[in-house]
Amino acid sequence: MAATHAATAVSPAGVASADKPVAILDVLARADDDQQRVDWARHLLTAPDPVGPLSATLDDIARPVNAKLNNSTALQLRELSVMRLESLARHWAFDNRRFEQWEAQSGQLFAPYADSALQLAQRRAAWTAARAEGKLDVLPPALRDHVNDVLAQLDATEADLSARLTRQFELKRRASELKTRIQAGGNDVAAAIDDIDRRLMQTEAPPLWRGLGHADSASAMGSFDRGLDIEEQFAIDYHAAGNGNQLALRAVQFLLLPLILWLVMRSRSAARSAPGLAADTAAPGAGTAGTAADPQPVHQVATSLRTTRALRRPFSTWLLLSMLAVLILEPDAPQLIQEFALLIALVPVLRLLPAGTLRPLGVWPYVAIALYAVDRLSVVMVPEGMLYRLFLLTLNVLALLLTLLLLRHTAASATLDRSVLRRAIHAAGWIVLVVLIVALGCNIFGNVSLAEMLTSGVIDSGYMALMLYAGVSACLGLLRALLSQPELIHRRFLRRYGVVLERAVKRLLMLSALAGWLLYTVDRFRMLRPLRTAVTVVMDVGIEVGEVSIQLGDVLVFVFSAWLAVWAARVVQRLLRDELPGHAGLPRGVGNSIASLSYYGVLLLGLLIALSAAGFKVSQLTLVFGALGVGIGFGLQSVVNNFVSGLVLMFERPIQPGDVVDAAGTSGSVREIGLRATTIRTFDGADVIVPNGVLLSGNLTNWTMFDRSRRIEIVLGVAYGSDPAQVLTVLGNVARDTPGVAAQPEPVVLMTGYGDDALNFVVRVWTLDLSDLGALRGDLLARMLAALDAAGISIPYRQVDVHVRSVPEQTDAPARNGTFSPGT
Repeated sequence: MAATHAATAVSPAGVASADKPVAILDVLARADDDQQRVDWARHLLTAPDPVGPLSATLDDIARPVNAKLNNSTALQLRELSVMRLESLARHWAFDNRRFEQWEAQSGQLFAPYADSALQLAQRRAAWTAARAEGKLDVLPPALRDHVNDVLAQLDATEADLSARLTRQFELKRRASELKTRIQAGGNDVAAAIDDIDRRLMQTEAPPLWRGLGHADSASAMGSFDRGLDIEEQFAIDYHAAGNGNQLALRAVQFLLLPLILWLVMRSRSAARSAPGLAADTAAPGAGTAGTAADPQPVHQVATSLRTTRALRRPFSTWLLLSMLAVLILEPDAPQLIQEFALLIALVPVLRLLPAGTLRPLGVWPYVAIALYAVDRLSVVMVPEGMLYRLFLLTLNVLALLLTLLLLRHTAASATLDRSVLRRAIHAAGWIVLVVLIVALGCNIFGNVSLAEMLTSGVIDSGYMALMLYAGVSACLGLLRALLSQPELIHRRFLRRYGVVLERAVKRLLMLSALAGWLLYTVDRFRMLRPLRTAVTVVMDVGIEVGEVSIQLGDVLVFVFSAWLAVWAARVVQRLLRDELPGHAGLPRGVGNSIASLSYYGVLLLGLLIALSAAGFKVSQLTLVFGALGVGIGFGLQSVVNNFVSGLVLMFERPIQPGDVVDAAGTSGSVREIGLRATTIRTFDGADVIVPNGVLLSGNLTNWTMFDRSRRIEIVLGVAYGSDPAQVLTVLGNVARDTPGVAAQPEPVVLMTGYGDDALNFVVRVWTLDLSDLGALRGDLLARMLAALDAAGISIPYRQVDVHVRSVPEQTDAPARNGTFSPGT
């Protein structure tokens, strides 16, 4: 690897002047530089030749490609079923991905050889030009011999590199031919699928009243065998290659079973300690309505049934979720593997369907699953044969009759009356009925392909809906069991947002299941490929201005990724803000700082990922930062000041949410500390946004930085003639006996002086809870007034006496004369 990196590390000056004649003054330096370049090239040649391993890998890729091309001509492809063709298309896509990985690896390994050969050729040309000009003839003999030795080494090394490059170019030629074959094979399969889609509106068999028709059994059997061989080879190649999705699937399957078993053991232990819960678990079918002994509401009983059903059947739960993981994590796997996954999930779906929710449907969900199992029997029959057409006709009639009975049952069912479920089932039943009638008519008139597609599409989509519903119910049951564990149930975050979290997860699972069901249904009805093509065309719509290209798909990806980043950042902030502040091992304010910085960190990372997902190169952010620097220089100084001040507030932590502060002429409690501004909620209920720069540049008073203690000072006066010692005693007793007054520091009552109309006293007490300040002050004032009145001590008030008299008009004396006399 050192040789690889060194082979490409050339000084810019050396590269720029490599093809120019060497100057006399630069001969020695250039000879030493070329000697170093030759040494690095030789070191590169001593490394193992990558042609051998890459050639073996290319042969592994070419082997199944050649086998598919030899065994599947364009005529033979049109004899395969559409399911086999779709799996074959996945196989070609899998080969193309393997080739692209090989191409990237070979380019990385071959690049140093080509670069070294090019540089050596340029240097040799420079020396040849210098020799042609006679510059080497005037050199001293020793220096000329040194240069000739370097040139000889350069020629020999270049010859060795040329031999190795020849083998590499030959391998690249083979790779180019293989790429052409892969593209041709994929195009042939796509053309065969398109041909089948076009033939959906054509009849390929005589009408039913003329007989079942005739089929070439040998040809059909040969096509069936070729299809199975293709699936088997694809499965072998797929698992032999391995990829990240397979590793993720194995990890999910390996970790899911211990988690389920652990939850089962914990739940059984909790059931033994709670007899009521154990009785409810032991009798899950007792009913859904609350009784006198069990007053639980219906929805709580249904929730308990779903939870216990998932935990009472742990292996079925694990098997069902594992098969769903196969469909989710390996969407490009062979069709045969996915079909096996769907068949393996049959029994778990039957065992895990929540009876409480689907009880109004009776046995119809199980009938739908049985129809799917019967439909899968068509795999053992020869496609396009007479037996297959008769089987399809029987299945179609059976499904049609069962749908009619289902509609009749839902119309007469009292449990479904006036419910959303009844209307949904009724509408879906009529749609299915119409589709099955059309399929029956197509089979009768000879369009067997369309009849097979419609019938299988209805049955398969119904089974997939039940499978996804059972999977969502199992996931919700495991989630409830996990959140009810003692290690989590007492967490502040779960106590506050547990119901909201469960509702959000349920909504997310239901939306994901609905999206998956829609994709599967659209694919089964042969509409996914044209829809995908149409969506691709729409997403590619955009504008291009120079090197700037904006497409609709990139914009939508960025918007969705940015929304997801904001949502994830808020969830992380709320979780940390609820859990960290109460942690005993963290200093004051650290939890809030971690939560705020984590929010901005997750948000920044998410936006970078959103830009990358939209096709924006993160390396181009240097242009954005350059423009931002210009903006800072012209008018964003205050923004940067507030941003830096926000970081200082988070690291120094002079305030934290909940503190009572006086800052920038505003008094109130800190509501939120952001990177740009801090929100303070005043005692009048207004929210004031204070820039962080203003908080740090001025005086900041924090009344609750270390504790919530606050001193209350009350100034009052008593009439002259009162006994000061008695006043001190009365006020001290009131201060000490008032509830809410702190014992330490002790209340203090002092006489402060002689006023114009009263003896002045001050009472100073402390409260340990700042929130009680107003109420405690009012209580003290009321108690002091009552105690002074009971002791016969009066509180003076100011009195003004106004005397008015008449003044003769001829005099210039004032008309009024007022005198002020203090009252007692």
